[in-house]
Amino acid sequence: MELYQEKLINALKMYQNDFDNMVNSFYENKENFDVLIKKYSCESEDNVDKNYLLRARLSFAILYYKNIKALKKDVVKNIIVYLFEEEIKDRKTSKYKGIGISLEVLTFLLNKYSKDNKALFKQAKEANTDCSIGYDSDVRFEDDIEKLNILYTIHYALELGFKDLYYELIDIWKSSIKVWDRINLERLRDFEIEVGNKEGELNANKELYSIAKDNYEKNKKNVLLSKKNLFYLLSYLGNYIENLVRLSKYDEAYDILISNIDDIKNIDAFYNINAGILIVDCALKIILNKDNIDKDNVLWKFSKIAFSNEHLSYAKAVYDNFIKCAEKMNDLEMKEKVLKYINN
Repeated sequence: MELYQEKLINALKMYQNDFDNMVNSFYENKENFDVLIKKYSCESEDNVDKNYLLRARLSFAILYYKNIKALKKDVVKNIIVYLFEEEIKDRKTSKYKGIGISLEVLTFLLNKYSKDNKALFKQAKEANTDCSIGYDSDVRFEDDIEKLNILYTIHYALELGFKDLYYELIDIWKSSIKVWDRINLERLRDFEIEVGNKEGELNANKELYSIAKDNYEKNKKNVLLSKKNLFYLLSYLGNYIENLVRLSKYDEAYDILISNIDDIKNIDAFYNINAGILIVDCALKIILNKDNIDKDNVLWKFSKIAFSNEHLSYAKAVYDNFIKCAEKMNDLEMKEKVLKYINN
């Protein structure tokens, strides 16, 4: 067993002990069994199930139980069915309607330890309004859930509320990376986003932007590769600049955007695609928050094009920011044009 797997199993140990005691008392001490399993029942308070996380932890403890094949199958099945039914109650009473890791794992376990689950799956489908599994004749779920690779382990540690373990597992994963390529950097960025680490997200986006920029510069003379790499550049540039703006690093965002304007604005339909709209939105925020930007500034001319030509409807906040920028630039003609557009 890998170190990262051991660490998650150890975090689940107390729940595996509960499972052991449930199995042992199922026939011999029904009262004790009831007390143990009711700890994991659906108990709604203010439309939130207080025991959802406990049930998820117990479900994973069962999934990764070392000698589950040695246990009586009907006992295991009864426990899983009980937990599954409590998940259905949760979806009927709580504010949360998504699939959730607990229902995902219990579906997998039911499919493994129970032959006919049509009635239960029908109840789950009716109770759950946002279900990625799909409780039809061929239930779809993640087959690799048992394999517990490092990426699954990191994800489950966070979902199960083991935040310290989550950070520890990320460090283990990072130490195993030999090449920080685009895929690994995107994973790192996703981890940073999950825990709300804005600086970590920024660093990952900066590296992704640098890779895209290098690839674009190296392949400028190759028509096909240049076009492909330009779209990668646009995407990563948008994420990087958005990060900088959110952290109020307007000077840095300005310099990076200005250095790429001549390349990105020539992309077909630039002002009508999501990455282009994101960059225009960031440009407006830079203009509003940075001094020494006048009517003849490259960034203002770049931003105006989006509103001068025909374009998709933008969010209200984007139009509001543009009007504020037009006032700051003393560009009354553009202000009136956009006001007229949004009022029609």
